[in-house]
Amino acid sequence: MRRQTIASACICATVLLSVFAVSSCRKSSAEKTWRMRASTPLAAHGTVGRALKMFCDLVQEKSNGRIKTADFYIGELGNQRELVEMAHDGSLEVVTSLASGTARYVPQLALFEYPYIYKNEDHLVRVLDAMEDDVSALLARHNFIAVGGQNMGFRHMLNKKRPITTVADLKGLKMRGPNPIYVGMFKALGANGTTTDWSEIYIALQTGIIDGIEASPDMLLSMKFNEQAKYLSKTSHIAACVYYMIRKDWFESLPQDLQQIVTDCARQAAAYQNALDIEVQSEALKTLAAEGVQINEVNNIDEFKQQLADFKKSYVADKPTAWQQLYDKIIAVE
Repeated sequence: MRRQTIASACICATVLLSVFAVSSCRKSSAEKTWRMRASTPLAAHGTVGRALKMFCDLVQEKSNGRIKTADFYIGELGNQRELVEMAHDGSLEVVTSLASGTARYVPQLALFEYPYIYKNEDHLVRVLDAMEDDVSALLARHNFIAVGGQNMGFRHMLNKKRPITTVADLKGLKMRGPNPIYVGMFKALGANGTTTDWSEIYIALQTGIIDGIEASPDMLLSMKFNEQAKYLSKTSHIAACVYYMIRKDWFESLPQDLQQIVTDCARQAAAYQNALDIEVQSEALKTLAAEGVQINEVNNIDEFKQQLADFKKSYVADKPTAWQQLYDKIIAVE
């Protein structure tokens, strides 16, 4: 009888300890806080910057402060390459990036910014949403998860020399592009393509290191590049885009409820940015014109598309099979 009593007491004690341990674990998890540092190489008042602020605010609010957020913008922590490295190595949790950043780890991601592959802004967003898992899978071994694709607007060409109405007008111009696809595109169009970091473009235009650049109207305006170049030609050649690149090991360290909050908030902020960007690009064009920029349509957009056809075909054909596989997936999205 005594043995049974002792055994029962032991069982009760074990159960109580287990309950206490689980309770303590839950309490500890609920009380623990995490840090989410998020950065973009773009300006705080641009659409990506405004959405990043929204993302951080939402995460802190919806997590009830369990995730403490901090947001950083152009020039505060480093350039695009440096920010991506910081996220990769652990000193940032989120960076906005894709073709000109995380493509250093998976080069074929540059194909998301390929000339004349998107029909319009809605099509681009559908592609980004459909490709989210594919991009995350490609970047998984490099410690990134891609969430919340964002359209940064169709890009046009701004330069100091002359209006671009035909392909021939690009001949000899020194045009800045953020990665080899842009540089190759400019070469195929007869210009001299070169890379310059985003934060250094203003001075490069001012000093004549470059004659022109290409970007969306809002990006041009947000960086005041129109102070140094007055000819904007609506080529709509590429639509730039980014995801929130979230550091994978940090994300996986979060409890599941916080993981869900982070992804939900990222997608909510991305939806806000995508709607805002269309409105802002239109307003930015009007502001650029009001500030003295000469804006023109090109004579025949098909001339530009035809001029780039061989470049597009050969660029992918000369790369490893993974490039063609990703390109086929991108263009398959309706």
